[in-house]
Amino acid sequence: MGSRVRGNDEGAESAVEASPPSRLALFAQRRGVSVTTIGIAVGLGIFLMLTLAVPARTYIAQRNEFNQLKESNERLQQQTEEYKSRLAQQSDPAYIEQEARKRLQLVMKGEKPIVIINPTRDQQQAEQAEERQRKATPWYENLMDAVSTPPETRG
Repeated sequence: MGSRVRGNDEGAESAVEASPPSRLALFAQRRGVSVTTIGIAVGLGIFLMLTLAVPARTYIAQRNEFNQLKESNERLQQQTEEYKSRLAQQSDPAYIEQEARKRLQLVMKGEKPIVIINPTRDQQQAEQAEERQRKATPWYENLMDAVSTPPETRG
């Protein structure tokens, strides 16, 4: 540095020498490692993190999907068991007879079917209320209602 030509460079050189060394440079001096080596190590670390981020994310997503599919598979197996038990039940002749009697109102030979139709309490009360209302209105209004309203829409 002493052999250089003195001039404008002298002021710039002294400014560089006057500034304190950076923390990275001090660390490198203490450890005996160059700043370049540290930069390469940091760059390599960042590269590895970026390289491994996508496969790690894919692995986590696939693991979550696997767990969801496993739960779905368990539900489907339970449904399959339920359907198998219903199939076995519906193959039973006693069950078939019971359902035929209940749903289709079928009877065996020699039996006499008896159907009793009783109105429910609500139906009876509705009919009684309708009858009271009909008796409370004048005869000419009942006649007009009977003539003007089709039978399907009445009460």
